[in-house]
Amino acid sequence: MGYTLLDVNPDITYDNSMDSLTQIVLGAAVGEATIGHKVGKKGALWGAALGTLPDLDVVASVFLDPVASLSAHRAATHSFPVVMLAAPLLAWMIQQFHGDDKGSYRDWTLMVFLTLGTHILVDLLTVYGTQILWPITDHPFGIDSIFIVDPLYTLPLAIGVVLALFQNIGSRLRFRVNAAGLVISSIYLLWGLGAKTVVQSSFQESLASQDIQAGQVMTSPTPLNTILWQGMAVADDTLHVGLVSIFDEDPPSHFLSIPRRSHLLDGHLDDRAVAQLMWFSKGWYAVEEDSVGLRFMDYRFGRSDAWLEASGAPIFHWHLIPDSLGAYTSFVQLPTQLSARGGRLGALYDRAMGR
Repeated sequence: MGYTLLDVNPDITYDNSMDSLTQIVLGAAVGEATIGHKVGKKGALWGAALGTLPDLDVVASVFLDPVASLSAHRAATHSFPVVMLAAPLLAWMIQQFHGDDKGSYRDWTLMVFLTLGTHILVDLLTVYGTQILWPITDHPFGIDSIFIVDPLYTLPLAIGVVLALFQNIGSRLRFRVNAAGLVISSIYLLWGLGAKTVVQSSFQESLASQDIQAGQVMTSPTPLNTILWQGMAVADDTLHVGLVSIFDEDPPSHFLSIPRRSHLLDGHLDDRAVAQLMWFSKGWYAVEEDSVGLRFMDYRFGRSDAWLEASGAPIFHWHLIPDSLGAYTSFVQLPTQLSARGGRLGALYDRAMGR
């Protein structure tokens, strides 16, 4: 069966570039904080390189089909057991490269471990999911307290490390500005965890008030902020979705109901492509038929209309591709897009402010 990509008429296309930028900046800040006072800018440069190293697992997609590639991302390179084994080796290689630098093997090992470890921890807070215990388990753990891309987290880190690199090695100001960036960004992460607790309680209260008996409930921030959150619940094969702001005076009273149509997958749950998407989506999916065939939609990442209209395309969705026997053995991911047309940004701002 052939397929075509659906046009959702987007204005903004999301990719991983900003996410990678965040990890580069975080790695540079950690490298500067741990060893920059001894080796100068080399600490930040190696930190930046190591900060993006785990995400190079996307290179594996060149050698893997789309189904295998989905589970390969954020797997071995984002695993704490793997990092514990790899850090001493990477530190030894870096030290050998620099020879007589003041940084000791212990210094470099600490820098490598903290750089890779903080990368994993930040990814753990996102909704995407991270296989932190691979190969013990391939479960994609996720805390869902920060969006994949959030400039309010990245900017303090970037400002701090850039200002630090213009100061003299070992100066107090150099240490302080970089430390300030790390502290402010860390406080923002803690704020996200606190905000999640508030909106989760509000969303569950709203579900109870409307007598929705949910088997699963989750809340996650909408793109680029931690003020406005989306809440989702699964009840009777239906996704109930609502927006919750920390400025709401009352729990939300309006939900969008999306039929999951799980019956469309009857007889195909063991098919390779379906099983992989079910694992990835953690149950937050819906399926629908269109002119091409079956479309599998993961709603954890939101929708192109930011949940402000009656309908919109999921940011993460795939077309299932059957083989000659009718089994779904592969899929193609459709464009990951977020629309900001018309007054949508203004409407999002109003909703975030509790209006």
